[in-house]
Amino acid sequence: MASAKSLDRWKARLLEGGSTALTYALVRAEVSFPAEVAPVRQQGSVAGVRAGVVSLLGCRSSWTVAMELSAEYLREKLQRNLEAEHVEVEDTTLNRCACSFRVLVVSAKFEGKPLLQRHRLVNACLAEELPHIHAFEQKTLTPDQWARERQK
Repeated sequence: MASAKSLDRWKARLLEGGSTALTYALVRAEVSFPAEVAPVRQQGSVAGVRAGVVSLLGCRSSWTVAMELSAEYLREKLQRNLEAEHVEVEDTTLNRCACSFRVLVVSAKFEGKPLLQRHRLVNACLAEELPHIHAFEQKTLTPDQWARERQK
């Protein structure tokens, strides 16, 4: 049986999110913990194995996040967490090779903050979702900037 330290290492790999890290973690878990993974493997599906290994290691399945990604989901999360008065989210996936979005966020929380800090606020809000998004364009405005832009 592998040590608790190696179990923690593979658990951390699963939490990293990306498909390469996930695949690597699953393979290593299967090699390191064959007795625990074998019953899950008998389910006969990759999804079943992933779910079982994630359950075994006590992690939330990161690919379920990718399944939840939609323009509406992102809009609601941005609006709620950034107390935004206006949010537009456009799913631009059809024009690209993978999951991609364009967002406009108008929030008083952006007042007095430079562009980089505004983008960091948006990125922090979507920290769990961003690893599953291939392309992400964002425009962040204060309510005053939004009012001026709409008058143009």
